Amino acid sequence: MTQSTYPPRRIKSFARCAGRMTPAQKRAVDEVLPQYLWSKDAVVDKPLVLDIGFGMGHSLAWQAEQYPQFHFLGAEVFMPGAARLATLLQEKKLTNVHIAYGDVVLLLKEQLPVQCLAGVQIFFPDPWPKKRHHKRRLLQGDFLDRLLPHMKAGAFLHFASDWAEYCLAVKAVLASYPMLSFEKPLFGVDALERPKTRYEDRGVVQGHDIVDILVWSKHE
Repeated sequence: MTQSTYPPRRIKSFARCAGRMTPAQKRAVDEVLPQYLWSKDAVVDKPLVLDIGFGMGHSLAWQAEQYPQFHFLGAEVFMPGAARLATLLQEKKLTNVHIAYGDVVLLLKEQLPVQCLAGVQIFFPDPWPKKRHHKRRLLQGDFLDRLLPHMKAGAFLHFASDWAEYCLAVKAVLASYPMLSFEKPLFGVDALERPKTRYEDRGVVQGHDIVDILVWSKHE
């Protein structure tokens, strides 16, 4: 007889988040961030791309500038990062980005309709290198079960990491879903160019190979 726990473990997109904020970041949280916070009632008239874990937001702000034909929804649990992105959006006068502060699993469950996403980006998430911590990794089957219903047919999923073992695990789990294809379908949206991040630069310095994994949704 197996033992079970109650309540069941809830899927989370992160383990914990901590960080001190500067006075400028605190002002941004109070005065700037509310202007960009996502609401399920938000009106989006462009293809929507979900960026999970945008860090300090520089890469996402760059993409928003380069691709004004897309609307971006950045999900992040690091409050100083959310505040910094909001400040960048204000400085650059960008209107094609919303910010979702908190657990992306709750965002998917409560704030996003099905088949609303043209793309999903997950760049250099925490690899949780110790084997006993692998269960904390974001891109696994339980999370994909939550995510995939929100992707349109032909939507892309772009994953990037410098951790070889994690990349192999991600490829394996993605390959186990018949609704995902490693070959872009004719109706698929091109994945967007991404700028280098400081995590990528750190991986290069450490001698790690950078791996980008792209799949497209095939479900109707």
